[in-house]
Amino acid sequence: MISNLFLQLTHIELLISYPVKDILTLMKRDSRFTVQLLNELHFEDSVIDEGSHRFILDNVVAWLYDRGENPDDFVERIVNRCAAFEAVPARSVLRSYLPFVSSFYATDDVRALCLEIIPKRYPFLTEARVVRNEIVGENREMNFAFRFETPGALVSNPMRWIVGMLRVGPLLLSTPAYEHMSYIATQTSFIEALEKRVNAEMKDNGCIYVGDKLIGKSTNFDECLQQYGIKWENAVEQSVGCVLAIEDVRDEKTGALLVQKGCYYGAPSNILDVKFKANVKAPEPFLKLMSSVVKQEFAAWQPIQKAQEQLLDAMNDSVTIIYYKSDDSISVNNKHLMRNVPARILRNLLREYTATGREEYENREFKRDPAICMDPLRPNFESRLNRVVAHINGNDDPNKPTEGVKKYFEIERHRRGGFRFVPKCKIVFREE
Repeated sequence: MISNLFLQLTHIELLISYPVKDILTLMKRDSRFTVQLLNELHFEDSVIDEGSHRFILDNVVAWLYDRGENPDDFVERIVNRCAAFEAVPARSVLRSYLPFVSSFYATDDVRALCLEIIPKRYPFLTEARVVRNEIVGENREMNFAFRFETPGALVSNPMRWIVGMLRVGPLLLSTPAYEHMSYIATQTSFIEALEKRVNAEMKDNGCIYVGDKLIGKSTNFDECLQQYGIKWENAVEQSVGCVLAIEDVRDEKTGALLVQKGCYYGAPSNILDVKFKANVKAPEPFLKLMSSVVKQEFAAWQPIQKAQEQLLDAMNDSVTIIYYKSDDSISVNNKHLMRNVPARILRNLLREYTATGREEYENREFKRDPAICMDPLRPNFESRLNRVVAHINGNDDPNKPTEGVKKYFEIERHRRGGFRFVPKCKIVFREE
């Protein structure tokens, strides 16, 4: 079990940046998103198991990609909110620093100390230590190493999240951000780093290509250590094979940085290269953090709490839809809705939605199904879809208008040749 602090920052970012109806589409991606889990993300000083940590962040990344958004930008917004002390869980943060308060008032370099205390503040990072610390002119150059007992236990690709978490430290202590922080080695494999956004191929010569472009080559960990002048005690690990990225690789759709030039992937340890102006000291490092504790009780926290309550209300609301094979009909909350071809259209749609969360559909997908359109030359699908919409809206029988079920879900004919399924609550669908 680990602290929920960074997940709490992630949850706050979701509540601030997106309407509840959009966040619900994230919650519906995985049945493990429950009201209890959302409370664990929201409340201060909660702990969460590694498996939940992983599925939450993996789903957030996949959800952002599906929306055409850059996950790196999402993390950057978290960092910027911390820099502005906007909606930071200040009491949790302040409590995590309490054992080190006297050290921060005594140090000559707040940002160096932020790195040095990481092994005690983040015990889930194993063998965390500074492996190089030098003053070059006015700047301090540090290499910070850490491992995960099980790489990918907290998130499939932890690179962006860990850097975001470590960058936040100085900002919360009234100190400027690190001028430079980047990976020079990571336990994340080259393939995991691509996040299934780019297809890469390794040739027999150990070189990796995207199309015809060379982007990486096989080497060993010792090359990385030699390049940065890092002394490594474990001689066996020095010969561990890894992949050096020769070029940056970005996601074509969102611009997210997938592979960073100069980084060694699949290494036995993660190593960060950190450069910043040396001996920057904050006269009152905890002043803003303590002030934020007071302010949050009033202005900052209230809209977040309201959004959390709206999300929980929406999570508690659900509808049960059953397709009955025996009479080719569909019921909604045990009330008959439609049968025959309209029922089959809705059944096919719900099968896909509950399996994948997909909401956009093409008419031609249904026209190809002989159970829906028996005559491929005259499919007449649009009129059949209109019947489904009429049933949902409750106006399928002008002489007996009903309330319909559009308070639970709708179908939007928003463009030619396609339509959108719009869930308004949690959908529970099964076939009997």
